Parts: sequence; C-alpha cells; structure tokens
Amino acid sequence: MGEYENIIRELENQNPKETLRAPGVQENGNQYRVLLIEDDPMDATILMRLFGKQQKLSVAVDHVSSMCEAIERLQNTDYDVALVDINLPDARGAESFERLRAFDSRLPIIVLTGHDDDELAVHAIRCGAQDYVAKGHFTTASLVRVIRFAIERQRMVLGYLAVADIDPLTGLANRRNLQWKYMSLLIDAQTQHRSLYVALIGLDRFKQINSMHGRCVGDVVLKNAAVAMVELVEADSSIVRFGGKEFSVMMAATSISEAQAQVQRVLDRLAGMTMQIGDIEINVTASAGLVEAGSDQTWEDVFNRCDQMLSQAKSSGRNRVEAMAKSPELQFVI
Repeated sequence: MGEYENIIRELENQNPKETLRAPGVQENGNQYRVLLIEDDPMDATILMRLFGKQQKLSVAVDHVSSMCEAIERLQNTDYDVALVDINLPDARGAESFERLRAFDSRLPIIVLTGHDDDELAVHAIRCGAQDYVAKGHFTTASLVRVIRFAIERQRMVLGYLAVADIDPLTGLANRRNLQWKYMSLLIDAQTQHRSLYVALIGLDRFKQINSMHGRCVGDVVLKNAAVAMVELVEADSSIVRFGGKEFSVMMAATSISEAQAQVQRVLDRLAGMTMQIGDIEINVTASAGLVEAGSDQTWEDVFNRCDQMLSQAKSSGRNRVEAMAKSPELQFVI
C-alpha cells in the first residue's frame, strides 16, 4: 500500500489522463511485452509508474482502455502477458478474461480487480487466467514476481500440452485430440461444401519386420513411413499416428474417388521405397480403409468403419485401398 499511496500523491497535481510508457531495464537483451487493459486512467498510470521503478525486467507496456482495443492490438502484436481489469466498459466480470482466453488461449492472463473476491479469483483460474491480484495490494516486487511466474507457468502448460499431443517416435500428432480434430475438420469440410474422408492406413506384415530385425529397425520404418505420408498428403489434411503400425488421415474432398486417389498415392510411395537401415534393406507395403464421414456420425462410428475396411483390404491381398461411402451399401474398391 505504501508504494501505491506515494504514487497517488505524486499524481495529484498531474493530469489523470496522462499516458505513460514504462521504459524498463535491459536484462540479457530480453524484453517482456505487457498488454495493460485498464479503463481507469489513474490506475493505469500507477501501474505504469510501478513498471518504470522496477529494475529486474525489461518491460514494454502497451495500455488500452477497452476489450475491443485489446483485441485489435492482439491481432497485430504478440504479447508475453496481459493484465486485465475485471470491469471494463465493454466487458465486465468473468467476461473480461473469457473473451481474451477465447481470442488467444496461449496468452498468460493476470486479472486485476479493485476489491478482493475469492470466488471470482477461483473462477478466473478455472477459465484459464494465470493469476489474480487486487489493486493496491501489491508492490513493485510482487507485481514483477506475479508476471514472471504467470509467463513461465503458461509456457510450461503449453509445453506439456504440446508434448502430450505429439507422438514422440514419428513427430506426428497422436490420438489424444482425435475427436476434436475430427469435429473441426468435419465442420470445415461442410463449410467448403465438400465431404470429410477418413482413412486408416496400416503397414503390412509389420510384426514380421520387428521379429526379423528388431524393434529399433521397426521404429525407423515407422518414421520413414510417417515422412512419406507428410510429403504426399494435402496441407489441409490431418495425419495422426493412430497406434502401433497404423496411421489416420482425415481429408476434405469433393468425391470419394478424389480421396481414394490421395490415399493410393501414399500406398504407391511406400511400396516403391527401399529403406536402407544400416546393412538392412527393407521394402514395405501398406493397406488402407477409407470411409466418407456422415454429419450425423460420431468419430467412433467412422473409425470403426475404417477399421472394418482396413481388415477387408488386408484379407483381400494387402497393398490396396478398400473404400466405403456414407451408406454401407455403396462400396468402391480398387
């Protein structure tokens, strides 16, 4: 409270609408960019002065007075952290940080309020805010500490999420968010007046490769197969390591024959590759089940049908695509 009161006394003879920019101090060439979203000119000036007094961080602060202004800034500038007043002219209470969170879920958010409110604090954290401070209840040192902790905490969270979503062997996405990806791609395809097609691609006789040459060689085969798929599949498609020797490809296309041709290109590439792994040369083929996703079908139903078609492709001789339209009665086989 002492620092706050001193700064308020300093400002009594100044224009309360004065806009300041915290200069910060360079430390190892790093600078934190802070977006201050505060509609009270006096509170904004106090915070800017606090930033200017601290010596531990290099801080560049941009101040806006409304959520609309904040969204505009975020569209053009990357910030390390946002300090958000809980009551803005165009966003009050929980809406303040919820709107920011919806616009950019990566941005660490620290909520500012003029009074203590434990319930709001808990709600803010549950909705994605990194911390919560009451105006007048922090010093320069504690404000800097809150900002540093919020930034590092969010970086850790994003890092854990990224690692959790990635298959460590192939570098492809894993099945963790498969349902969300399926629904997102289905909506995108419908918006483009196209259909979503889902393929399940499985390497043929992969157990034999592991048995004959060991799992380390099998791992290299999986990596090489993943690289080939990434090179051939369209940029707006999604490739996921489904598990074991199987990969999933979700793609938008105007017809099942178009999607089928894309999957066939992947199979042709794999069949034409000779993988040189040490002194070992390995040739591998793959089979695929392809289905058209219906708007009224769950992702579990779609992938179950994919699995059925993949089994049919393997039992029909391998190194082929078995395709099914939305209706199980309409099957297209190559």
